[in-house]
Amino acid sequence: MIGLTLLVSSLQGCPSRAGPLQTWLQLPEWLDLSIDYIAEPMTGMTGGINPSAASWYQAVVLDLSLSSGFGKSQQQWSELDHWQVNLQLTNDAGNPDLNTELGSSFTLQTLVNPVGSWITEASVVRNRGESWWQAELGVMSLEPVMAGEPGFLSAPAMGSYISSVLNNTLNLLIAGVPINPFVAPGVKLQAHSDSLGSLEYAYFYLNPQTSIAASLGVDPGVPDVQGGVQALQWKTNPLQSRTDLSTEISIPETDESVIRQLPLPEVQLGSYFSSTRLLVDNANELGEGINRGMYGSVTWPLDVPVGLDNRVWAGGTVSLDPSNNPYPTFISGGWLSQGIIPGRPLDVLALGLGRTSFSPTINPGLSYEGTIELNYSFYVSEIFQIQPVMQWIINPGGENKVPGIWAGGVQINLSL
Repeated sequence: MIGLTLLVSSLQGCPSRAGPLQTWLQLPEWLDLSIDYIAEPMTGMTGGINPSAASWYQAVVLDLSLSSGFGKSQQQWSELDHWQVNLQLTNDAGNPDLNTELGSSFTLQTLVNPVGSWITEASVVRNRGESWWQAELGVMSLEPVMAGEPGFLSAPAMGSYISSVLNNTLNLLIAGVPINPFVAPGVKLQAHSDSLGSLEYAYFYLNPQTSIAASLGVDPGVPDVQGGVQALQWKTNPLQSRTDLSTEISIPETDESVIRQLPLPEVQLGSYFSSTRLLVDNANELGEGINRGMYGSVTWPLDVPVGLDNRVWAGGTVSLDPSNNPYPTFISGGWLSQGIIPGRPLDVLALGLGRTSFSPTINPGLSYEGTIELNYSFYVSEIFQIQPVMQWIINPGGENKVPGIWAGGVQINLSL
């Protein structure tokens, strides 16, 4: 999910998204229900076209999952226990135009989408458990909705940021590629080896994507797309011998320990292939194009005398068809530190930066736009976190005409 709303896979059974509503409503063990509220108020401070521009944007996310494997040890699973049904609905509300009012090409908030209600997942998942394969079939996005599902163009470390540039999917913005909240019928497959890692494949049929987006009344604001997109990736934990990275953290000079908020080490390499045609009013062809690209990311532990736990990460994507891709290259990286302030062992400091180039064919005269973000996540409880943020947008719009933007805000996460 977003920010510090961590979706943790149960070590004893199927991945679960249940919140405290599960207990309050005394729901049966085979049913998981949660509601997340995420708000991202943000305002410009200096620079940009209109430095005083401000925006409040929020999302309410309803998750419902069904599985007979919930609460069971994986060693006791029958084949039926591997299977899980997921439904996710999202309602977006607020002002989605902050970036254009400031002059930035990319949204400063992760949440910003066309306003309204969306179907953001309806799928059947075969959880791997202790077996070697996993699969998901249904209506979904390319990125993962929950921990444990195959996720493409993303790494867990990127979920600690608020900027849409840094928060997952490596700023891939090709028309039709189903990035949340857009979904399309598709399939994801995963083959896993404890020693070699996971090989994952995804295919999406894009033709019904716009009609699905509009099914609950949203105006998606994009033309109809015909075609398909595929992705293939390999990822692994290269430091599996570092078992200390998956255990709780002992707090120095005390007998206490706390959960580890930062992700495990990971190396990810992948590629994508998109063949699309855009239509206006389902009749007039605008164009068609092939988009191919490669991407990768690395998340690595950093042993420094700062905080209780640290990670550095880097990621990027490069297009093999820059004349069809509006943003052919993207590079990013960052640092995460847990417990950097004494007495706040569950808080996380995040520093990240990203640089996106513009296609000289699609966007002639534009060079690049850069983003630097610093945020700090105050862990109030398992269900409530507050994440103040500061962002600096470098060369907004890519024209070397708009002054650099300083913006500030906060993300509020409430998980029920």
